[in-house]
Amino acid sequence: MKVRITSKFCHLKNVGIVKLFFISGVPFTFEEEGFDPEDPIIVAEATVTPEFSMDDIFRWSDYLIAEECHPLLFDMEDYVENYQDVPD
Repeated sequence: MKVRITSKFCHLKNVGIVKLFFISGVPFTFEEEGFDPEDPIIVAEATVTPEFSMDDIFRWSDYLIAEECHPLLFDMEDYVENYQDVPD
């Protein structure tokens, strides 16, 4: 069974609105650029999405690394259904 990469706009404590990437619902990285953080649609999505902290991202990334499932660090092309959505 393959997993999926998804993304959502959310608030990251002490950073602001970011585009957060998930693998099977587990956050693993984020982008701060490439979108307008004042766009009303992005602000609305970030408002209804749970807020995360850098500690949250660190803990989940650490878990994915321990399981050798972090898509930025391990070759997961055969296991990710939409591998083209993994950020650079």
